[in-house]
Amino acid sequence: MYRARNLFNRRAALICGVGLVALSSSPGFADDVPAADAAEPTTVVVTGSRGKPRTISESPSPIDVIDAAQLSQTGKVTLKEALAVLLPSLNYGTVNGFAHNNVVRPVSMRGLGGGYTLVLVNGKRRHPTTLLMNSNVDTSGATPVDLDQIPVGAIERIEVLRDGAAAQYGSDAIAGVINIILKSGKGGSVSLGAGQTYSGDGENVRAAADWGTVLDNGLKLHLALETKYQGRTDRNDPATGSFYFPINGQPDPREATIPKRGDYNGNPQVRAATFAANFELPVRDGLELYSFVTAGAKSGNAFQTKRRPNANTNIPEIHPDGFIPVYRLKERDYEVVAGGRGLIGDWTWDASTAVAQNLTRSSADTLNPSLGLASPTKFKLYDLVGHTWTTNLDVRRGYEIGLAEPLSVAAGVEYREELYKVKSGDAASYVNGGYVFPSGPLAGRPALIGVQGVNTVDASDAGQADRSNLAAYVDLGLSPTKAWYVGFALRSEHYDDDAGDTVSGKLTTRYAFTNALAVRATVSTGFRAPSLSQQLYGQRRYSTQTIAGVLYQFPSKVVRVDSPLAQALGAQPLTPEKSRNYSLGFTFTPSRRFRTTIDAYRIDIDDRIALTSTLSGPGVNALLAAAGLPTDIYVQYFTNAIDTKTEGLDIVSEYTTGLGRFGNLKLSGAFNWNQTEITNIKANPPELASLGANLVLFDRVQQGTLTVGYPETKAVLGANWRSDRWTVDVRATRYDDVTQVATVATDDRTFGAKWITDLSVSYAFTDKLGLTVGADNLFDEYPDAVGIVSANGGGKYGAFSPFGQTGGYYYTRLDYRF
Repeated sequence: MYRARNLFNRRAALICGVGLVALSSSPGFADDVPAADAAEPTTVVVTGSRGKPRTISESPSPIDVIDAAQLSQTGKVTLKEALAVLLPSLNYGTVNGFAHNNVVRPVSMRGLGGGYTLVLVNGKRRHPTTLLMNSNVDTSGATPVDLDQIPVGAIERIEVLRDGAAAQYGSDAIAGVINIILKSGKGGSVSLGAGQTYSGDGENVRAAADWGTVLDNGLKLHLALETKYQGRTDRNDPATGSFYFPINGQPDPREATIPKRGDYNGNPQVRAATFAANFELPVRDGLELYSFVTAGAKSGNAFQTKRRPNANTNIPEIHPDGFIPVYRLKERDYEVVAGGRGLIGDWTWDASTAVAQNLTRSSADTLNPSLGLASPTKFKLYDLVGHTWTTNLDVRRGYEIGLAEPLSVAAGVEYREELYKVKSGDAASYVNGGYVFPSGPLAGRPALIGVQGVNTVDASDAGQADRSNLAAYVDLGLSPTKAWYVGFALRSEHYDDDAGDTVSGKLTTRYAFTNALAVRATVSTGFRAPSLSQQLYGQRRYSTQTIAGVLYQFPSKVVRVDSPLAQALGAQPLTPEKSRNYSLGFTFTPSRRFRTTIDAYRIDIDDRIALTSTLSGPGVNALLAAAGLPTDIYVQYFTNAIDTKTEGLDIVSEYTTGLGRFGNLKLSGAFNWNQTEITNIKANPPELASLGANLVLFDRVQQGTLTVGYPETKAVLGANWRSDRWTVDVRATRYDDVTQVATVATDDRTFGAKWITDLSVSYAFTDKLGLTVGADNLFDEYPDAVGIVSANGGGKYGAFSPFGQTGGYYYTRLDYRF
């Protein structure tokens, strides 16, 4: 099945050997305090063009550069949260409840899911997580990169390309590219921080350190380590209704004392540790070896809806007072990259190879009521394993052809292998034990089938898939005049599975009317191959839906696309998504103190992959029974359901001024408008149409998730004041309203726009030691409490919030730099 067999282990050993070429001599220390200013227009960036590096102001595509100091000043605990407040077109929110989507959270750029943004580290493609994104705000089934597996202290800067770049970097780079550049120089820091929400829960503790040196043999070495703890939060209303059966027609006395706990609504408990190492070793003139390594471990405990003692979801002999299912997740991750770069003649070259693995293990404390008194209370739910191996060769040189600048020629090849494996959970987690309650008010009634409150994978959904991908690209850049730049990129890719062959292209241009004013534009095509996880995913889970004004939780099953059940419902093999990107923008940089960029864009995606509607009814029930599954569950599968059009506008502006003896002031403003429209919904397949006229492939709930589930506009206003030993940073972010769509319009809920203010104040005791105190969501804003509340007390804040559902958070942090 998998051609490489033990190839990953052998390659990992080879790369470790290359990367650890010369760890010798004793280290030395030097001061290296990062500047707090944002990147200037003259900052050189390496993202956005495979050819000659260009400055921010010269870039033909919109690029943001965020340095380590800016990340620190946000006060955010995770990298994704920091990026979300610094970049207007990037969103990162919380999903109601404690599913794995709150343990490993994706980011969304330009209103597209996490699978449409490519992540690079030091210019090399980063591997994805194995956890599939399948929530109320992202039904794409993609497996995006888990940015939190990289310690923040290891990061020198982040370059964010807000433009389609599949022709340059390959599949997934449809919304943009995030390129994380790791530290490589001398110096280091130690940081200790703690905080909690205004409500007294959600405590966070973070300890981080990084250290770098340059040895006598020229080896640059930088190490970083970070540990974090996040306590759980809950913003749920008390449950309503009875928990026990009446006694002789009267309420059970225990009703007065049992905690009215129903749903949990907030953040899960998470522990994480991450490590990074970056090596650069000059061998001789024209040759340098390098390697970088990241490794991380994360565990999360997510508390689910309580199963009441008087329900057929509980076995009272095991849990007399009911129980709260606990979903437990462990993620282990590593990546090792090694290579060399240098100069041969006029050609600059870079060759590298990378091995990565992401492992997720899920278990739970819960019950399978259908097993009755024989039900275990601890279950293995599933394991997910992902391997990638990527090898690159990139070359670049310039040719004098008599124009204003030499013709820049870049070319390269990339070979990648992927393996994705799904291991089933314990049989006891999904079997039907046939238990029928023998006595009491539930006598003669069957208990519910399957583990309660959590997802599980049964044996029929276990499996593995692998594929390889070979790509080649060429990237040309020329300047017919000093004021005019034109770039062209072409990339061809071949997949050895059903994704097949594709060619993507990109044309970009920039014209400078003056030294201060320029116009830029791009036209490109893109491609995104169906992920192996989308093709393999099948899982039993719980979903929520509003029906006739009541919020219900119900069992459901996502069936594998290649399963007989999915095919009986009309499923077809997944095909690649195709995109077309258009952008037009202006840059205005009259001085180093002030710059403004305005960029309009449009992204068309054909054959977009998403989950179908939740399918049920007599015809579906008959198919479920034939497949040996419970007939009281809803069914979904992944399909190329729709074509979409996303339009938007980015505006970014910065101004810095001196205040004399009162220090310096930097003002910033950013705005994003983004709107997604569904331009085509694929017709119901004949198999589905034959099962009933009420079955719809992609209903209004699924449509609304894509079109109104994210804020249409987002604005960020910031001010940073520095004077002598003091630094004050304040940021106000406005998130537009979001709508949670239900099966009928009368049950839709819109959660209004909110301003969220963050404030931090720092004092430097010495040039090396500083203290920061701050508050995120200073004024303790919550989403509008207009959601439909279930009998278990959940739902008042809706399924998703772009700024979270836990209110204000205050913190303090001590930093020492050396």
